[in-house]
Amino acid sequence: MNNLDPVNVAVAVASVLFGPTLAAIIGPYAVIVIASTVGAAWSLGRRDPTARLGAVWYFLRLNATAVLITAGLADIVGRWIGGDDTSWLLAPIALLVGGVGDDWPRIGRWIIARVGSVFERRIGGGPQ
Repeated sequence: MNNLDPVNVAVAVASVLFGPTLAAIIGPYAVIVIASTVGAAWSLGRRDPTARLGAVWYFLRLNATAVLITAGLADIVGRWIGGDDTSWLLAPIALLVGGVGDDWPRIGRWIIARVGSVFERRIGGGPQ
């Protein structure tokens, strides 16, 4: 282990508890869950303080989302930047997923509007 990124550390710790074969599977997911939980804790501060009872559901929902999409996004981003090992991207992407929280629809609308304006400018229909 010559790289101390969070995934390698989690795999090393998990290998003591579960053995190396199982640790290779558990370690990356442990990093995803921990990072998305930290991000969700940050985004929970933006929510209505009277809705704290829903915090458990909020954390579960964001962690499940991060577990489902982080590895795929890390592979896409890793290929885009030209890297072979994308495991180092798991923590920042999961942190981002959790940190954005319930604001994903608003960010999606913003991205669609920006992409639409780029297309409008390319075809000559929008402001130059």
